[in-house]
Amino acid sequence: MQVAEPLELYNHPANMFVAGFIGSPPMNFISGNVQRDNVGIRFTEVDGGAVSLYLNPRLAGSAADNIGRTVVLGVRPEDVHLVGVSPRHDSASPVKVKVEISEPMGSETILHLSTGSASLVAKVGPTDQFKAGEEINVLFNLDKAHLFDYVSEQLI
Repeated sequence: MQVAEPLELYNHPANMFVAGFIGSPPMNFISGNVQRDNVGIRFTEVDGGAVSLYLNPRLAGSAADNIGRTVVLGVRPEDVHLVGVSPRHDSASPVKVKVEISEPMGSETILHLSTGSASLVAKVGPTDQFKAGEEINVLFNLDKAHLFDYVSEQLI
């Protein structure tokens, strides 16, 4: 599928198979539509999911030729951040998700989350504990996210 050094595969996967194969837990994939409005290019999750956000310039440039089409947003678990403890370059719009499972792992907690139509995994701090069914807000680090073609699964 792709031949490269491990970090190249991790940071620049050519397709969804490579993106999901490299990394643990694997990359999250969210299907959605891309639309342009007077503010920018917006990604909106399909099937009534909670993810609706404006793409940063890099992703918007990739999505510009896919307006009106379904694409797949790929976000690694370590790039899903709790609101209030996130790095600078996250999506501007928080996404409300429901905690399905919280797994304390010692140095980190693995959260299994639901957007309403997609399941996500997030790696958060060891003291970030939540109960199943609890609703929380997260942000995505779009500087490290990827867009894939829905049909071919190739990087856009």
